[in-house]
Amino acid sequence: MGSNVTAVTIRGGNGREPPSLVCVHGLSASSRWWAGVAARLHDAGPVELYDVPRPLRPSEVAAWLIRRIEEHASPVDLAGHSLGALLSVQVAVGRPDLVRRLVLVSPPGARPRGSPLGYAWPLARTIVRTRPGFLVRLTYDGLRAGPRNLARGGFHVASADVTADLASVTAPTLLVWGAHDRVVPVAEAQAWLEGLPDARLVVIPGAGHVPMVESPDELAEAIRMFREEGLDEAGDGPRM
Repeated sequence: MGSNVTAVTIRGGNGREPPSLVCVHGLSASSRWWAGVAARLHDAGPVELYDVPRPLRPSEVAAWLIRRIEEHASPVDLAGHSLGALLSVQVAVGRPDLVRRLVLVSPPGARPRGSPLGYAWPLARTIVRTRPGFLVRLTYDGLRAGPRNLARGGFHVASADVTADLASVTAPTLLVWGAHDRVVPVAEAQAWLEGLPDARLVVIPGAGHVPMVESPDELAEAIRMFREEGLDEAGDGPRM
């Protein structure tokens, strides 16, 4: 599911330290997929890019994330992409005290496929149309993950259904979709909007399933605006 490097931290230098933004990658990915967005958010506070240890099963990752986030002195803003978004929801439900705000990029889990084959054809079309530079990164990370991890993650994503858990998410949530996402179509966002108590949706016109790589400027700006939204009114600023 990722490399053995556990985290990369980028810190800003704007004086007051806001909550950390923790970013979690998806299936067959790595923290490098978030690097472009993190670089654009470095002045807004610390950004931590987690690499999920490859030996972990998908069912074990949420507990691993919780242990890592517990190391922080205050709640974090948690961002996850695809499978990482699904796992981030599990953290937000299981330990709401650890998550101040939640960012879900192209999250699966609202419409179970039953089999990874339900994602196979859309994923193949996405790969064929991807940029050559990103295709090299995708191939490299996929090889590092290995076929067993890819298969386990694929079955986990295909069978996941978190709709019953969404009402338990207390953190304000930003949903982000690429308008051209063929893997998890933007039409699935409606189920998330209906299930989450406090959610808003941003659709990025020029992006597909991986807005972090395809439209990093737009995604970074959406995250920045969401994190700054109504801090005083909501009373969810960093603990003193």
